[in-house]
Amino acid sequence: MKKPVIGITFSWYKNDQQKIDSFGRWRFGLNQTYAELVAGAGALPVGIIPAENEYRDILDIIDILLLTGGGDPDPELYGQQNNGSKNCSRERSVWEMELYKTARIMEKPVFGVCLGMQLIGIAEGVPLIQDIPSQIEGALDHHGKPHIPSKHTIRIMDNTVLHGILGPGAEVSSFHHQTISWVPDGFRLSAQSSDGVIEAIESDDGGVVAVQWHPERDLTGPLILSMILSRLTAGD
Repeated sequence: MKKPVIGITFSWYKNDQQKIDSFGRWRFGLNQTYAELVAGAGALPVGIIPAENEYRDILDIIDILLLTGGGDPDPELYGQQNNGSKNCSRERSVWEMELYKTARIMEKPVFGVCLGMQLIGIAEGVPLIQDIPSQIEGALDHHGKPHIPSKHTIRIMDNTVLHGILGPGAEVSSFHHQTISWVPDGFRLSAQSSDGVIEAIESDDGGVVAVQWHPERDLTGPLILSMILSRLTAGD
């Protein structure tokens, strides 16, 4: 039986100026935990290297799109000036949002993680809260320390896909300082932290599940991905 193929987006890293002529502007990389999560769920992990305007051809060869974490999107993409965003990326955000929109048109399942959820929100017309610690009074520590995510609990809403697999709450691995400002049209809130930060959304048609934490670094990842894969199989 052929394994489902999950396409995983890469992080983009700028090359040093002196290397650009020889190597190009960008290097692409991926934390091993994403590949381990996918392989552990019985699927085949395939990294997606950006190629201009090749969205459909890329999506044709995968079964599920996994949008991974990364740096802050350029606030201009959602009509704001910088108000706490750091080391902003425009090129990756633009490319992945177009990939996401094409995936939706092609009815490919999408799993968004951290930045992935934020880009889904922006693509659906929602701005970001650019800096949770300075813009949300009494905010939890969502960012942790360098390379060490914070741990906090979330409340999972009734009658959601996540509630069906994780129950009413979970402890999650969190490493972010931004989040979407509200739930996009056509989506529902599926999880929230005690300070009001939106922690997960899912589309009304069941095609998108997106979480603000890093499920590839905690126990929630295998459960969520197994659910997405089971729904894909059921759809066949």
